[in-house]
Amino acid sequence: MSTINVRSSRDVAGAVNYVLFGNSKERRAELIKTGQTRAAAFAISVAGDQGASPAAFIERTEMLARVHGRKVKLQSYVLAFPPDDFDVTKQDDLDRIRNIAVALIGRMHTADYLIVVHADSAGRHGHAHILVANHDNLTGKSLQRYTSWKHGLRQLNDDLMRDEGLSVLPDPGQPKPDWELRREAFSPGGFEQTLGDKVYMALSDPRSVDQQAYEQVLEEHGITLAVTHRDGWSYKMRRSDNGKLGRKKASALTPEFTAEGAASIFDIHQQNQQKGTAHGTRGPAPTGAAELDNVDSVGTVNLRGHRRGERADEGRERSEDVSADRHRGDGQERIAEGPAVDLAALRRHAAADREYREQVERDRDDARRILAQSRRKEAQRRLAEFDSRSAEEPSERSFGD
Repeated sequence: MSTINVRSSRDVAGAVNYVLFGNSKERRAELIKTGQTRAAAFAISVAGDQGASPAAFIERTEMLARVHGRKVKLQSYVLAFPPDDFDVTKQDDLDRIRNIAVALIGRMHTADYLIVVHADSAGRHGHAHILVANHDNLTGKSLQRYTSWKHGLRQLNDDLMRDEGLSVLPDPGQPKPDWELRREAFSPGGFEQTLGDKVYMALSDPRSVDQQAYEQVLEEHGITLAVTHRDGWSYKMRRSDNGKLGRKKASALTPEFTAEGAASIFDIHQQNQQKGTAHGTRGPAPTGAAELDNVDSVGTVNLRGHRRGERADEGRERSEDVSADRHRGDGQERIAEGPAVDLAALRRHAAADREYREQVERDRDDARRILAQSRRKEAQRRLAEFDSRSAEEPSERSFGD
């Protein structure tokens, strides 16, 4: 019984970075240190690149948007399932979510995509982030179909769920977007998005078992919860642009952040504490990292000492070397040595390559301009010669007579 939402995005690198690492500096540092990302399952497809990486996806998507003058660079989908459909502690379930997302993309578009499955949501539900480049590789045009929930997207998703043997929502009402999709509606790095990211981290914290504990976690992030009869819950935080205290209603961010939405998350954290689990899961969710060159089109990896089919992922913001890592469902950990990956070097290479291509394009424009000027001058010269001959011809005919 999945739900599907979509929003357009103008920030490719920001979207990829968020789904792979999130926006918590502490959590990101922890992931990088241990050679992991947030991805519990991963898939990527970039036209003409069999060993595609997130860095390659970012570069090509940015290039296509720039060449075609498109402000919208991505269509960002979130395919979410209720906790009862898939167990986020089982890799087979997470892999199936990824495979369903791949199948959904195949029915929607012929475009580059990056899929990241998350198992660490506050609501303990498996969901897939599907980032699709806003460029149809067959037509060369922007994506026209399935970019709206009302116009075919829900029906297409329901058809796929039936084919997969899963139930569909009986109520065709549009699902309320959770924060991981809603954040795309706000300016990257702006007050609303920054506030929402911090609220999401606080709400996901396993210590947030009730309102009082939640408010204490919010204070650690510099946020105050305000409760009024008129507005319900609102969040206050000091703005970075002018230093003033900013305020935003919870409902204006996402229903997840309201009193009702938070209450359901509190219940989950309480249940997890009773079961002795943490971070919204019923056990250790598999996460890890692999060498970019070893990741194939469905996120599998072939490393020494590992069976084929193990899930792999990688991220754009990693600047230190990491080795391949995999957590198994039984809680044991196996590590295989692998070549180091320096994404900072990849970004520098990509930036230099973009600068080179842009300079080539500028040189071509200059050449076209010079050629056009030369052709105009030649046309003017020929026209002047024609006018001169035309002026002389009558006198010559008179002299002949």
